Amino acid sequence: MRVPIYEAVAHYRRNEKLPYTEYFCLGFFSKLSLAETALAESKILSGFSELDDDSFSITTHYLNDCAHLGEDINYEIVNNKIYGVWYDYDLDANYTSSGYVGLFSTLEYSEAALAWYKTWDIFKVYGLECLGIDPITLNLRGWTEGFITVYN
Repeated sequence: MRVPIYEAVAHYRRNEKLPYTEYFCLGFFSKLSLAETALAESKILSGFSELDDDSFSITTHYLNDCAHLGEDINYEIVNNKIYGVWYDYDLDANYTSSGYVGLFSTLEYSEAALAWYKTWDIFKVYGLECLGIDPITLNLRGWTEGFITVYN
């Protein structure tokens, strides 16, 4: 069974000389239409309103999508809460790579997946402390107040 979870994302490059793109998670949603609404509402906020339409996208994740969980998996989402296994490591002094490697319906599933992700070479290189688990509330938009940019 594949249960999609939709992540609304805004992204931009500070300038074309730098190879990195900044990403803003605008929330995780159980329905595509809710993610699309979050994008539309975010586009009018300070900072986000300066971005082109192609700076907004929706990433589809699949709940409990980790072979190391076993065969008999419960996909029930209780109280709109799921758990995300995140990564966050520095690429250099100015930029960090971060995101989610998996979304799970229970804390136990996310802990089992985290143990497996810790065997991946990339996380051994950057340090196992760059992995963790966060509770996520579905259908709740993030970045409701926008942002300002400050350049040196």
